[in-house]
Amino acid sequence: MKTVSLLVAFVFAQALTLGAQAPAPKPAAKKPVAKAAAKPAAKPAAQPAQPAAQPAPQRDPLDAAAAKLKSADAAERRQGADMIGQSRNPKGAPALMAALADESPAVRQAAADALGLLTWRPASPALSKMLLEDKDQAVRQQAAISLSYIMDQSAGPALAKALKDPEPSVAYSALHTLSVLKYAPAEEQIAGLLSSKDMNMRRGAIAALGQLKAVKSGAALVAAMSDEDRFMKIEAIKAVGNIPYEAGAPELVKLLDKEQQPEVRVEAALALSKMGRNDGLLTAYEFLRAPELSLRSQSLTVLGSVGDSRSLQLVEEMLAADPKSADAGMLEYTRQRLLARLKPAAK
Repeated sequence: MKTVSLLVAFVFAQALTLGAQAPAPKPAAKKPVAKAAAKPAAKPAAQPAQPAAQPAPQRDPLDAAAAKLKSADAAERRQGADMIGQSRNPKGAPALMAALADESPAVRQAAADALGLLTWRPASPALSKMLLEDKDQAVRQQAAISLSYIMDQSAGPALAKALKDPEPSVAYSALHTLSVLKYAPAEEQIAGLLSSKDMNMRRGAIAALGQLKAVKSGAALVAAMSDEDRFMKIEAIKAVGNIPYEAGAPELVKLLDKEQQPEVRVEAALALSKMGRNDGLLTAYEFLRAPELSLRSQSLTVLGSVGDSRSLQLVEEMLAADPKSADAGMLEYTRQRLLARLKPAAK
């Protein structure tokens, strides 16, 4: 009985142990409660379309400049004149013409400058008067410069008178404009400047006479070729060649001498070539390989003008030796000039 009781107790204890280890049953899942559907938000009322912003109308630059010319401030008025000149719009010329009488010299100068930039020919009489009568030196000088842009021969007499202006800057500008215009009637007044004590004035006069092709002044220019100043001498040689004044050829030949400076010799050879003379051909050969670009360029110009078959051969040899040299372009141009000259002669 004890044995049976012990077995029963053992079996019962095991059952209790197994029962304790068994997992607890899961609770039943709750069913989701259905939510009421959300009402869609009400759409805002449509707003009327706003018109697109229109860009502010841009002011015409010419109108803005003209308005500045009416300012009480002289600096503003000058700025207005400058604006019209930079615009290159001839419609602004009438406003500039009025500004030539402005009380401010700076405004008058700017107006004269702008009229020159516009190349406004109707301004020529007013600028000529300003050149001779305005009390301000800078204004007179600007009038002379502007006349060089307008290129009106009728301004010649005023420019010739301005050669006697007490201010050298005004006289220089008038001389330059006469040279640009090639105003031949002023030859006598310009030749008178060859005796000026002002070296720059003399040089300017020599250059102007060359531009005017002033044959009557040829002898005076030949005399100037013996000037001690190298630059004066070179300018005179150039002028004699530009005329060309053939009576000066013997003196030019003398300047080819090796005792002369290289610049003088090459310039003399070039002047002779402009007369159709090849006296300077050997001098040109000598300087074809000079370190100075200007000497090489002038020498090639001599060859192109009066060179012969030997010149052509020499140029072609130089091209073949270094076809990519810095002088290749000049050499080829000279070659073409020689071919154009020599082919008709060969025929």
